[in-house]
Amino acid sequence: MPCITIQSLELSESQKKRLAEKYIALFSEETGVPEDRIYLFFDGYQLDEAATGGKLFSNRKIGPIRGKFNEEEWNNNGR
Repeated sequence: MPCITIQSLELSESQKKRLAEKYIALFSEETGVPEDRIYLFFDGYQLDEAATGGKLFSNRKIGPIRGKFNEEEWNNNGR
């Protein structure tokens, strides 16, 4: 059973669903492994559990990245 792991800042349920469909379909297409035999796991991190440039994401402006942590902002700005 092949396993795919995605490590990311928190993703919305709809993002997880789309990513799961795409990654599993592509892996199946490339390897011939049936989709129901491929497992995908999400490791989500909250903004205070990840850092770059010496600063926690919770203390930085995220910018154009869309995820669960700023889903409301994206939805309200028409993105």
